[in-house]
Amino acid sequence: MTISKEITRRNFIGISTQGAVGLSLMPLIASSCSDANAAKTVHGACCLDCPDSCSWQVTVANNQITDFKAPAEHPFTAGKLCDKMANYPTDVTYSPNRLLHPLKRIGKKGEGKFEEITWEKAIAEINAQLQIIIKEKGGEAILPFSYGGNEGKVQIGAGDNFFSYIGATQLERSICGGAVEAGIMATNGQTTGVLPEDIIHGRYLVLWGTNPVHSNQHLWTIIEKARAKGAKLVVIDPFQSQTAMQADWHIQPLPGTDTALALGLIYVILNEKLQDQEYIDKYTTGIAELTKHVEQYSPQAVAQITGLNEADITQLAREYAKGSPALIRVLIGLEHQANGASAARAIAMLPALTGAWKQLGGGLMNMTYELFGDALNYQLLDTPEELKNKKNRKINMVQLGKALTSKDLNPAIHAFFVFNSNPAVTMPNQNLVVKGLEREDLLTIVLEHFLTDTARYADYVFPATTALENWDLLTSYGTPYLTFNEPAIEPLGQSKPNTEFFRLLSKAMGFTEKYLYHTDLDIVKSLLDSDKPYLKGITFESLRKTGWAKLNIPEKWMPHTEGNFGKPGGKCKLYDAGQNPPIADYVPFAYSAEDLAQYPLHLLTVKSTKNFLNSTRANHEKHTKKEGRPYLDIHEADAKLRNIADGDELKVFNQRGEVYLTARIKNKVIKGVVCMPQGFWSSLMKGGSSANALTHDLLTDMGGSAALQEARVEVVKV
Repeated sequence: MTISKEITRRNFIGISTQGAVGLSLMPLIASSCSDANAAKTVHGACCLDCPDSCSWQVTVANNQITDFKAPAEHPFTAGKLCDKMANYPTDVTYSPNRLLHPLKRIGKKGEGKFEEITWEKAIAEINAQLQIIIKEKGGEAILPFSYGGNEGKVQIGAGDNFFSYIGATQLERSICGGAVEAGIMATNGQTTGVLPEDIIHGRYLVLWGTNPVHSNQHLWTIIEKARAKGAKLVVIDPFQSQTAMQADWHIQPLPGTDTALALGLIYVILNEKLQDQEYIDKYTTGIAELTKHVEQYSPQAVAQITGLNEADITQLAREYAKGSPALIRVLIGLEHQANGASAARAIAMLPALTGAWKQLGGGLMNMTYELFGDALNYQLLDTPEELKNKKNRKINMVQLGKALTSKDLNPAIHAFFVFNSNPAVTMPNQNLVVKGLEREDLLTIVLEHFLTDTARYADYVFPATTALENWDLLTSYGTPYLTFNEPAIEPLGQSKPNTEFFRLLSKAMGFTEKYLYHTDLDIVKSLLDSDKPYLKGITFESLRKTGWAKLNIPEKWMPHTEGNFGKPGGKCKLYDAGQNPPIADYVPFAYSAEDLAQYPLHLLTVKSTKNFLNSTRANHEKHTKKEGRPYLDIHEADAKLRNIADGDELKVFNQRGEVYLTARIKNKVIKGVVCMPQGFWSSLMKGGSSANALTHDLLTDMGGSAALQEARVEVVKV
């Protein structure tokens, strides 16, 4: 059978929804479960790259899903799934466009023409090609590529042992989070601060470069409760997001100037004696150096850099210092600039300078992943230490296009494995990535649910299971809740977990090492086989019964009331001679005069979509219809200069590519700045390009993240 661009699924019936909470399903297709007549309810979890990590319940009768909903008793999920996940069974597992058979390319790369092939034959053909590549080029000619399309600890780690064993190139998976983590670590020595549920105690809330109305919806519910109790909400964002529109005060600096703003706030706090000197003396180091350093960041100087009013800078510093409790929430939105880590580093100093850490609900809220590192058993089964610590060549995922097209890379990449990701859409410098994917001498294998823009360039595409069909265990980078995922049904069609693909490939290649064949269930149980205090009372059996558990952490989580920072001596580092640079500083990205002349507008590409996340669900007609056409937000002065009216069709372009969008003139951006959404699939866009066709693969100052927001463009009406 030949499969063209649109792969249709046979033998599926329609699904109707009913009920106010979650999704109720009319009987679907019977699976091949052995307990065909058994009724059961199992617990699962959203596996998307989101800080909420929602829990769900699935009811199955006669091997048919009859109900899908969020448990009301979960303190964070609280009976509600976001619009992206509320219809997961119909949108993904039972989608008529889902891939259910292995495919082999028969057309040109990118055409999306495939024929069905058996698992056995496809694995055998890949084995034969890999054996030649390894023999002639070495293991480093093979590059795995995966990211947050599935955040489950089992499926996200699929292939880790396999690729280490064959000596493949290692992927630096740092496009998001790396810079903000590096910056906060440089100041605090750890990233876990205020926990999300404690934001309700805050009375001065600063959301810095984050849009929880769209991207952290359950936290937004708690923020609204805090506001009902009298909290003031300040949003700092160069784009007028949905969250900014609902704030008490939206502060809108020029893109990439957050470091200067944070240092300016520090200047005012120290200059007006608003600091908590006792806390500084006891629990920080480097105050003398910091005080001298911020002399260059007066409100007047910072106003020139950020485009803000001097009075607003001073007012924000005063209100924040006097807020009680005052809390700053940062995620990854502000890191995607050349100065991204320095911004996080400077912001992390503010709670220590004001003593905000001394109050419940005061301090800095970032990520929670460290809690799970202190809870789970990551020394998986019998994997040898020498394999875990094997040092192979590393390539940063941000610069994938360079890696796939470089003539200087030795050895060049000749085999490319992609799972849990759609890099043709999500990686910067998109056209260079596509150029690499077009190489006929690049063996590309993709494990997927749908024929994504990346899968269209694959030589082989294998159908992956969904979260309703495989075991997993999910941690969270935004909450302290551990979540269990039990398969509700047998895998549909010929789909298999990511892990099973690598077990089959290992067998075909003749590998006999036991650590290449751990079952998914073995991995889940091993992760939970821990005697660490945070996991006390949480077992495989208890999680399977309840579906989720809060880590066994202190009821009042106040990590830095008395210092206890993860730095030598337990002190917050305001200045650190061991770091390069030793102190956070604003260093603007130096655009060439030619760039500034040809491309006068600063481009923001943001996660402003409500109905899909990154590129996940952006192929689903229902979600794209609800999202509507992609717009370019442009200031009325810039539009007038180019004779652009609201609703005009535009071409946005620079030296890397061009994207076609519709003009929206609502002054959501300031003059000189334009903004477009990320996540739309290129193949479904006019002109065949999306936001990352315009971004470049510049790395942040620390942490190896993508400085996506350092692109400049010009706009013309078409």
